Amino acid sequence: MQFNHYKLKAARCLKGYSVEEMARRTGIDVHAYWRIESGKTQLRVKNFLKIAMILEQPLSYFVEENALSTDVADRVTELRVLLNRLDEDGKSQYLSLLQSLDSFCITE
Repeated sequence: MQFNHYKLKAARCLKGYSVEEMARRTGIDVHAYWRIESGKTQLRVKNFLKIAMILEQPLSYFVEENALSTDVADRVTELRVLLNRLDEDGKSQYLSLLQSLDSFCITE
């Protein structure tokens, strides 16, 4: 199992926190936090616990299980973040795409 940095970014965005806000809340240097979120450095256990608590997610949310289904699920999560930023017209256009991707993830 491996830490999934895509889910970290998605969870942060869903909470509406900036990279700077997460760094401040966790007590991690901004650049160091960015490197964790970008997958460029390993996450320490104590920071992992802090991040999960701040983002109100179980530890299991951030851990990869199956590479293909996890990758698709990550992309769906990213689409959800983007969808929340669209106006109503844009949301309706992309909602059907998101639903079809969700059904793909469930069947895999």
